[in-house]
Order: sequence, then C-alpha cells, then structure tokens
Amino acid sequence: MMAAKKQDFRVKLSVCSVVAFLLLFMAARLALLLLNRDFFSALGGGEIFSAFLNGARFDLSIIALFVGPVVFLLNWPVKSPRWVKIWASVLVVQWIFLAGFLIGDLIYFPKVNRHIAEEIIQLSNDWGFIISYIFTQTWLPLVLLLGLLAFAVWGISRLTDKYYAPRQWGIAKNAGFLLLLIALCVLGIRGHLGGGKSLGVADVYNYTDSPAGSALILNGAFTAYQVGRKGTLDVVNPYPVEQAVKTTQKLFISPDEELPDPAYPLMRRHTDEQDHQHYNILIVLLEGWHPYYVDGLSGNHFGATPVFDQILTDGVTFTNAYAVGQRSIFGFAAVFAGLPWVPGLPMFGYGLELAALSPMPKHFSNMGYYTFFAQTSRRSSYRLCALASYLGAQESYGWEDMPQLLAYQEKAPFGYDYDAMMFAADKIKNRKQKNFMGMLFTGITHEPFTSTLPQFDKYPYDTWEHGFLNTLSFADWSIGELLKRARQDGWFDDTIFVFVADHTSGGPADDSLKNHFRIPMVIYAPNILKPRQIDYIVSQTDLIPTIYRLTGLTPAYTAFGRDMLDETDADKRVALVSEGVNIGLVTPQGEIRHGGGKILSSQAYTPGFDEQQAEETLLALDKTAQTLLTENRWYNPAFDAAAVKETQQNGK
Repeated sequence: MMAAKKQDFRVKLSVCSVVAFLLLFMAARLALLLLNRDFFSALGGGEIFSAFLNGARFDLSIIALFVGPVVFLLNWPVKSPRWVKIWASVLVVQWIFLAGFLIGDLIYFPKVNRHIAEEIIQLSNDWGFIISYIFTQTWLPLVLLLGLLAFAVWGISRLTDKYYAPRQWGIAKNAGFLLLLIALCVLGIRGHLGGGKSLGVADVYNYTDSPAGSALILNGAFTAYQVGRKGTLDVVNPYPVEQAVKTTQKLFISPDEELPDPAYPLMRRHTDEQDHQHYNILIVLLEGWHPYYVDGLSGNHFGATPVFDQILTDGVTFTNAYAVGQRSIFGFAAVFAGLPWVPGLPMFGYGLELAALSPMPKHFSNMGYYTFFAQTSRRSSYRLCALASYLGAQESYGWEDMPQLLAYQEKAPFGYDYDAMMFAADKIKNRKQKNFMGMLFTGITHEPFTSTLPQFDKYPYDTWEHGFLNTLSFADWSIGELLKRARQDGWFDDTIFVFVADHTSGGPADDSLKNHFRIPMVIYAPNILKPRQIDYIVSQTDLIPTIYRLTGLTPAYTAFGRDMLDETDADKRVALVSEGVNIGLVTPQGEIRHGGGKILSSQAYTPGFDEQQAEETLLALDKTAQTLLTENRWYNPAFDAAAVKETQQNGK
C-alpha cells in the first residue's frame, strides 16, 4: 500500500480557516434574517444582497483581529508537528467559541431588535447567571459544540501525524510571507485602504440608512468588541455645545428654578420656600413590564394585573411614559440618578459614576429620612447595591439578605417579589426616623421564567408570553400584599408610591419606538393626590424633579428631565431613548431614530411632523449629556456639602 504523501499544508489550512470563519458569519446572518422576518420585512432584495456583501467587510475585520494572529503563529517557521497541532487546535477553539457567541446573539436579538453591545460589559459581573443559563437553557447547543470541538481536535492530530511535513522555505521567503500576513491582517481590521480610523459601528451607515439594514450588516461579535474594548462607542455629534445646552435648559428648567453655578448648566434649585409636608417615598422599579400586558393601560383582557389596574384607576397615571433604554441598569440610573443613556458614554457602574452625579438618596438622608435600596436579585447583580450606596442610600440589600417566606415550586434566578416587598415593609416598620425614601427593584418577571405558586400558573410554560404572564400575575399579587402591609403598619396614608418599569419586554410585533420604550408609570397616593390620567410625554428621568416637588425638598440637583405634574408647555415635552448604537426621540407629533450621523427612520403621529426640528432637539439633548458628563460638569457636590452644613446649623 502506497504511503500518504506528506506536505506542509499550513497555507492551505490558513485559507480554509478564514473561509470557514467567513461562512460561519454568513450562516449567522442568514439565520438572523430567517428568524426575524418581521423585523427585516421592509428590506428589498437589493438591500439584503448589499447587507450580505458589505457585512463581509465587518466580518473580516473581526476575523483579521482575532484569527489573524493565530494564523500568523501557525505559519511561523517552526518545523515541529506539535506546533501545527497547537495552533490549528486554537483555530478550532476560536471557531467553536464564535459559533456559540453568534448563537447567543441570535437568541438575544429578538428581545431588543439589535445585536449584543454594551451588555458584554455587564455580563462580566454575572458569570454565575451566565453559566447557570448555559447549562439549563442552552445545554443542547453546548453539548453539540463541545462534541464538535473534541472531534475536530482529534481529527487535526490524526491528519497532522499522517500528512504533515515541514516546508523548506528560506529566510527571505518566510519573512516575505509573514509580512504579507501582517499586511492582510491590518487591511482586514481597518476595512479600507484609505486614511482615517479603522471600521467602527457607525461606519455601517455608509452602506445603509435603516436600522434593519444596519442590523443585517453588523454582527454581534463586532458590536460587542467595539463597545467592550472601551466601554463606549465612538460617536460624532457636531451640534454646537452652547446651543445644545440652551435648548436643553428650555426643555428642563422651570421658571421657579435657579441655576446656582453657571459651570453646571443643568444643576438647579427650587426657589419655592413654602413649607411642605415631608411625605414618604417608595419607588418600585418593575422588571420588564410592558403596557401591552397591563389591562388597565392596553384594554386587553389578560387578567394578570387586577391589583395594578386598580392602582391605575386610583393614582396619577402616565399613559405616555418612556424608558431611557432597554436594560435594567439604564432604568435604574434614570430613576435613581436622573441620568439619560446615550451612546459614547460609559454605563452607570462601569465608569459613568466617576463623574459627580446628583445623589437623590443622599439628599433625602440629609433631610433626616431613612433611605434604603432592595433588589430581588443578588447584591452583585449590575452592582446596583454598590451604586445605591454610592448615591447615598444608607442601606442596600439583595437576595442574600432576604428570608424565603413561601414554599415556591421552583427556584427563581432573580429572586421573588413578594419576599423583597415584605422585607422592605419590615425595614420601614422598624425604622427609627420619621420619614423614609426607599426603592425596590423586582425580578420575578425576568426570564427564564419559573413557577412560583400553583394559583399563578394560569398558562403552561410553553411560550415566552405564557411564562411572562404567569410571573406577572405573581408580581401583581405581591404589590397588593405590599399595600396591605403599608395599611396594616400605618404608613400608607402619608406615602407616595411610584410604580415604574425599568424597560419593556415582549409586546406586539411593532418596531416603533413607542412600542419598544413606552412603559407603565403611575404615582399612587390616594390620600395625597387626586386620581387623574396624564397623556403627555414623560420620561423616567422626570421622576427626580417630580419627587422633589412633591416632598418640598430644595437641594441643588441635576436631572435630565422636569416635574411630570407641571403642565406648562406639555406639547413640547419629548423623550430621549437609546437602543444600543442608535438613539431616538419621541415627540407629541412623531418619532425619529438616529445613527449619530443621520436619521434612520421617522414616523409621524400627526400631520405636519417636523422631522428636522426633531433631529435638532435630539442632537442637542445628546450633545448636552455627552458634554456635561464627559467634562464632569453634571453636578457640583460642593453644593451638597453646603446644604448639609446649613441643615446642621438650622438644627442647632
């Protein structure tokens, strides 16, 4: 039998590897298109072809960045077969890892209609949940990928032993080939031959002008790397700073507010010196609630929210309220710190807190309030307990601190709303101070959904919507139990409850900003505020000015909003929202999506929607937030220190 001919196949293996990676990206792009047909339905055949063609440019950028160095080392002039086995195996590991990552991106995409971006930074602190999710929810793809990995490594070893023989190139030829590899890697990473920066996320809009087109061109590995390497995206907003600040001030500063320091143009203070009763404040941040599933807001008949529906009837209900982003950390930052979320800034908890921020809990603590934060998930989740303490909350609690009160059928990955609410009620009951300001963050409505108590399992856990509705019923009941405790313990009558979602989840198949960002929001204090329905636009960032107004607190503060109960110029109110690499603006007349360089989509609610004016407002708000937070001109803590000193002197 003739012996197998041996040769140096490293060049051929290198080319095949690059092709294999490129085919993997293309397969993921095709799967994305097929699995999200409604989202991509607006794209024509030419646009889809262009997306696949131009998408290869972004695919090759990632391939050159991560695979290129391995190919370079594979072709280093080392003759040992073991050297070839090692680096060929690394290529296989990279391919398997990338396949797993792209599968994860495909799972994530329909939840927010975009690729993984800033979430890659947040996940670095939730490895426990990630590992648990992988082994319980995606174990089959994991087993298949690991099996493929083992088979591929075994095959590489066998083929190398059987067919590999080192090439006999001279120094000049080896050096020339390695230099060629370096040049190809640099070209691939840059994505073009001209001058300027390497490919970035924003460059996608050189090839498309729609969110659907950009999503099909990009891939999750590229967006995750671009954000993860710096914690932010590169954005260019040429809007003049001075004009941007003036526009923002007109939108947010009330006539009875003064600006104590010109260097901090959004920091203001109420000039109203009237005495106010210092009401208690309890903010309940609702995980992933969408108004579509709340019958009192949608007119549907899911029957999952009878308690909340009654709260809507008896409270001040905001039917046109908006979240600032699509993740919990953005909702927390907006509600607790008055912060917007715009691309180009680091996230709260991942660098944004290095700027001085307006500390609402501390302001209440300075006035003698007991302040606390409690979340159903673990303390380390999103670092929220640490961030609440950073903002001045006297106490912060997570799942580890709360006793389990009921015999639940399954272990929930993010804790139980009922336990957290009873825990908070105990803290309130046992406080030493007269007043309190607290914030509760729920979690049972976060997927993966688990069975809580038998009476709430109205549907089988066979679809996302059924699982969500079951947990929503439990969450709604838990709110009712919290209100019962408030009445029983005697703090209901002088407490202002704020129920607000952190972001939406699910809902109808509608790609509008209104569908993706409109949230349930209600201020519930039947003995303090008369029931009413408010239909003008409000945002999560409007809560802090509203709470200060209701409680009579007059600290110097900064928030990217205004009092929600102030009806002045209600027709000029807007909501700035962010979905990954894009930002958007919702106005009474219509909405726009923007990629930083141009409008991506526009939808008119009423005739005569001024798209250009909406774009100018969006760019002004974005520029103001970018500038003031980057230059640390958001809030001056010296005014907080002065207020503490004044309070102490008045106390004496």
